[in-house]
Amino acid sequence: MTSLSRDTQRKYDIIRAIDHMDRPSLQDISEATGIPAGTVKRQLTSIREEFKVKILFIRDPSSPEGAMGYYSLEGWGILDPNSFREHFGDRSS
Repeated sequence: MTSLSRDTQRKYDIIRAIDHMDRPSLQDISEATGIPAGTVKRQLTSIREEFKVKILFIRDPSSPEGAMGYYSLEGWGILDPNSFREHFGDRSS
């Protein structure tokens, strides 16, 4: 596999984590990827803009001011989900 830039690898790690995890919070994604939470938030913005991926933050209505919630991958944008999973879906690959 071709070597990816650190920035691209982080984006793919975040997408993979959201795709594989059940209702992941920001902290869950950060822990799964080893990427600091602030960087995850910035990368999410880039992923949405660059790849047109539809990642939603679903707020927990029972949390104060809706501060808690989880991320959901609702659309793959310009990425093909099958190809992505085949090439990047498993950290061991």
